Amino acid sequence: MSRVVAPSMLIVDDDAAFSEIAEQLFSQLGYLVRCAENGFVALAMMKEMLPDIIICDLNMPRMSGFELLSIVRRRFPHIPVVAISGEYVAADQAPGFFADAYLEKGGSQSPEVLVTKIRDLLERSPLRPNNDQTSSAPVWIPAQGKSYLVLTCANCLRAFSLPVPADSRGQIVERRAKCEFCGTEVVYVWDGDVTENLQRTAH
Repeated sequence: MSRVVAPSMLIVDDDAAFSEIAEQLFSQLGYLVRCAENGFVALAMMKEMLPDIIICDLNMPRMSGFELLSIVRRRFPHIPVVAISGEYVAADQAPGFFADAYLEKGGSQSPEVLVTKIRDLLERSPLRPNNDQTSSAPVWIPAQGKSYLVLTCANCLRAFSLPVPADSRGQIVERRAKCEFCGTEVVYVWDGDVTENLQRTAH
């Protein structure tokens, strides 16, 4: 008789309440769950055992989720990842490039949506789109209407911030920036209306 091995999950989040709720939810569904409060702890855990899937917050102290996921994508590209955040809006996503899915914390997306995403990713793993086919970098915009955006470099997969373009209100334009870490020219699509709407909501 074949033995079914429970899928292992690593939850990386400095929000202890979220981690506890997520751990209880997925443990009840049969997952082997471990939690890490930052990227350094997560990497130490991954030296002991690689998870089948990772849920990772983007805004954490010491090592952010952006930094952790850039390492995971380079070293363990077969591990599916769900990025989560209550601090950023994903204005332009490249599925399978930086993360396989993105969910906003505290938004309209319910726990059932997260569970469905996880099951779908595990069924498809390790298949994902080829990273080399990404034409533009993912753009992350602070949800509180800040005056900067965050790009993920398509070459080194590290994230860096830029001022919000002042000349693009109401426009969807292709723009370019140089990566702070590797010097690669990064191409990204900017929708000026997104930031304007967030700034209006923040006030």
